[in-house]
Amino acid sequence: MPDAPDTNSRRRLIMVVAVGVLLIAAVVGGTLLKQSGEPVRSVAALCAQLDQAKNLDNALTSLDPTTLAPQVHALKASAPVSPKEIETQVSTLSEFVGSLLQEVDAAAPADRRKVLADSLARREAEIDGITAAGQAVQDWAAQNCNLDLGDSSSSVTP
Repeated sequence: MPDAPDTNSRRRLIMVVAVGVLLIAAVVGGTLLKQSGEPVRSVAALCAQLDQAKNLDNALTSLDPTTLAPQVHALKASAPVSPKEIETQVSTLSEFVGSLLQEVDAAAPADRRKVLADSLARREAEIDGITAAGQAVQDWAAQNCNLDLGDSSSSVTP
């Protein structure tokens, strides 16, 4: 029976190692699961969303629902993927445009232009901040994505 303590020690060691491996696997799995639900903030992700939102100013002017809704959706989707250095400006712009679109969408088709004008007039105090945020996003997109957000062309001339 001299082997009995040695066998028990090995079993205990194997159990401790197995429990340790399971704990590590659980921690790693939980971390990966948590991170998989979060949007990835990156230049590439934001550029892709901004490319879909380009010419939003023209769509707002025309109030064409076939182009306006997808562009506003792309702008809203750009906020969670924005890199930290431009996140505030993208969020500001997205929230402003989103709230405008909610009001315009709630109006009868014949009243949409008036509702847009009235909504902009009520937000007159915000216009300077929104303009600055919009300019910052346009500049960032030109520099990082080679996108001209205010023009019908998709790239900036070098």
